[in-house]
Amino acid sequence: MNDATLFAAPAAAAHGGAGGGTVEITVTLLIIVGFLAGLAWFAKRLRGGFKTGGARIQVLGAQALGPKERAVLVRVGDTDILVGVAANSVNTLHVFPAGAIVDAPADVPGAPNTPNFKSLLLKSLGLKGQG
Repeated sequence: MNDATLFAAPAAAAHGGAGGGTVEITVTLLIIVGFLAGLAWFAKRLRGGFKTGGARIQVLGAQALGPKERAVLVRVGDTDILVGVAANSVNTLHVFPAGAIVDAPADVPGAPNTPNFKSLLLKSLGLKGQG
């Protein structure tokens, strides 16, 4: 054997197989990523697609009762339902008749009659008149 045959390139590389294989792999990966992105888009569109024109559920408010417990007020159609939500259960606490709850209670944070942080801080520092 001579030195020319020992150091010769493999047959696949001599015919351009290495460069063509990289392009084929890249195109295949792009097709797969595009297919997965299309499936994700379709699943997102499909999630809201089965809504019927019947009863709709709205969350009117929620109050934390503990680290994992909440009281949630939901409106289903015209009926308001107070629901207790815990780690592994959801229980109906009270069902209000249709139209019983019209407005939010007045003691909701951010309501106009509740003081804000700035006014409380100025009052505690004795600077109520200055500001």
